[in-house]
Amino acid sequence: GSRRTASAGARAAAAAGAATALGAAGRANALQAGSRPRLEVVPTLSVTQTLTDSFRANATSASEPRRAEAITSVGPGLRVTSRSGRVQGVFDYGFAGVLHARDSEANEIRHRLSATGRAELVPGHLDLNAAASITRQPTSAFGVQSVDGDLSSRNRSDVRTLSLQPVLRGVLGGAVAVQASANASRSDGGNQLGTRSTGAALTLSPAAGGRVIGWSLTGSRQISDFDGGRETTIDRAIASVIVRPDVDFQVTVRGGVERSDLASLESRQYENYGAGLLWTPTPRTRVAIDGDKRQFGESHQVSLEHRFRRSVWRYTDSKSINDGLSSLGAGNTVTAYDLFFELFASQEPDPVARDLLVRAFLERNGVAPDTRLGGGGFLTGAVSIQRRQELSFALSGVRTTGTVAVYQTTSERGDTLSGADDDLALGPVRQRGLSITVSHRLTPISSLSVNLSSQRSRSLARADRNDLDSVSLGWNTRLGPLSAFSLSLRHASFDSDIDPYTENAVIGAFTTRF
Repeated sequence: GSRRTASAGARAAAAAGAATALGAAGRANALQAGSRPRLEVVPTLSVTQTLTDSFRANATSASEPRRAEAITSVGPGLRVTSRSGRVQGVFDYGFAGVLHARDSEANEIRHRLSATGRAELVPGHLDLNAAASITRQPTSAFGVQSVDGDLSSRNRSDVRTLSLQPVLRGVLGGAVAVQASANASRSDGGNQLGTRSTGAALTLSPAAGGRVIGWSLTGSRQISDFDGGRETTIDRAIASVIVRPDVDFQVTVRGGVERSDLASLESRQYENYGAGLLWTPTPRTRVAIDGDKRQFGESHQVSLEHRFRRSVWRYTDSKSINDGLSSLGAGNTVTAYDLFFELFASQEPDPVARDLLVRAFLERNGVAPDTRLGGGGFLTGAVSIQRRQELSFALSGVRTTGTVAVYQTTSERGDTLSGADDDLALGPVRQRGLSITVSHRLTPISSLSVNLSSQRSRSLARADRNDLDSVSLGWNTRLGPLSAFSLSLRHASFDSDIDPYTENAVIGAFTTRF
């Protein structure tokens, strides 16, 4: 499914690298003082100047030659964080005016949004989880790929996603815990690749925990409706037995039935069974393995994590149904923030204090916290089956910080009756990639960083292919407690049968908060 590319780390070394430096000194001082802000409101302003030798004004014409361009982006933003109380979450919104020196017809306004939150409507009984985002994603895996979305709007879609999930909890007869939840999501990627998804689930389990043998009964329905395809429904009824012979070890065995219309116009019933294992031998190690027999075949989820004193390793391997919503973004791709948040768990157990600690650490080392270490991605118009494997690593040295990620994603059409016009209509698609970022702190307020990224997209049924490689060198410094500046050099090479190109760019970014 669609994933925000690892190559985005190149631009993040400049623009996002500067953005993460905002007010970190103040946050670090608050952390040392032991304060826990309940509500934090941070207005920001960013100015980015890109000088590139490979820009095409006409996004629809591959025959028009690329030429040099100066692109200026000016954008205010607002980040609101609530860390305690009945409403908790993060709201991060901004828009930018993008101005082109030579091609004014390409000027535009772009929006970005990342928001997640949880509201406790009735304490202990009713919660509301919500998430919203606005991102720019590749429309096709085989269209023109770029490190920087400012180079061209060709093969780029603005994806808007909104998700709401109320969760109701209660206890029947003092013995059975009941949890009911519903979900409603909408994503609009344009080009008839939008998705609507609704569903509900009901789970029964013992009200008293701590037993060696437990159980649960779960019934669920999920409906996915694609703008360019059709509506499909999956109903499941699953009974599970959970065995906990030790506090660090858990085994789950489950079975049931599943009704689906993915392979036929009418719903058909299939057997559904599986098992899972969770093992946490030490506070630094976690092993989770799950596997199920589903209507579409075998599904699984494997997660291995271990952290040393100065490094953390994570490996994930999953195969599951993709209803189109997760395919529009980066899915479960790990970020630099995720790895270092895990790494600092033993140093700071409190998640609120650890958040401040991690952000201050990344800012000092010139690493953008939202840099995604795994990439790939394209929009889909029907339910798909996705297999994703990813190995990621982070190192925290005295002055040197590094992250490495290697990934492979294979996607194929799950709804074989859909007539949606997307990449999977012509067969399975495989994407492989590598991302390496190394940052060295030169002084207490400045750092030097290098980013390498590579992505390979292949059709497993046709000759469609492309390769995107990039390297960037960046310098980041704080101009004061409220401002930061970064300067980077970038070289990118795109190899494709349709529209190959090479690009060189100089990027300067200034960011401040108020």
